[in-house]
Amino acid sequence: MKAKILVTRKLSDAAEEKLRKDFDVTLNPNDEPIPNDKLIKMANEYDGFISTGFDKIGEEFFKDLNGKLKIIAQVGVGYDNISVKSAESKKIKVTNTPNVLNEAVAETTILLILAASRRIGEAYNLVRSGTWKDQKPDLTKFMIGNSVTGKTLGIIGMGRIGRMAAKCAKAFGMKIIYYNRNKLSSDLEDGAKYFSDIESMMPECDFVSIHTPATAETKHILNKSSISLLPKHAVVINTSRGSTIDDDALIEALQNNKIYAAG
Repeated sequence: MKAKILVTRKLSDAAEEKLRKDFDVTLNPNDEPIPNDKLIKMANEYDGFISTGFDKIGEEFFKDLNGKLKIIAQVGVGYDNISVKSAESKKIKVTNTPNVLNEAVAETTILLILAASRRIGEAYNLVRSGTWKDQKPDLTKFMIGNSVTGKTLGIIGMGRIGRMAAKCAKAFGMKIIYYNRNKLSSDLEDGAKYFSDIESMMPECDFVSIHTPATAETKHILNKSSISLLPKHAVVINTSRGSTIDDDALIEALQNNKIYAAG
């Protein structure tokens, strides 16, 4: 008898075809979000869930389970949408896919560095709207932005993705410095300079990029105090969870020209 599996969102055709062969699977072909109250009711009908970060699987989800659900397999790296402690109390395994997004997130980091420093979003909007023709700018300054080549990139969280982002950044001749809970081995550092605290690293950053998981420890790891230590030309990049930055502090810094840009 095949295990009964619910897939909460649309997956690739190849993945769904394999699931059809191996399991008694319920798919979501229209990729419609399942309301949380409905998801809770469905939990007692399946042996396993394949979930995404859009699903809210908190403490409430686990309260009235009947013991049928055995595993929640999260598509992606982060799983802060799942109450792992509650799952453990019900002997439900929680898994994720920790390596699948290394290159994609690192590439997105470089994309945001280039877009923010070269003001791509603003330039695109001018061209798209046609208003670029009406500009009477100082051509020595207009939409030129700042250079990336040879600048210093500070990385907060030098895990798999942080190291991949550093590797990509080196193609632009960027100098890599980093803050991490622990100093890496020289092989993993690959020439990067370690800082034991964020405050010491911030003044040296032309760019700072966050690559940490969302935990109580990393909440607002970039805050008003640490942002105030950045140079005025600095660019803040976040491809991790939103909770790692104090949004109000970042907005204030941007509005008051205390930093150059964010992406």
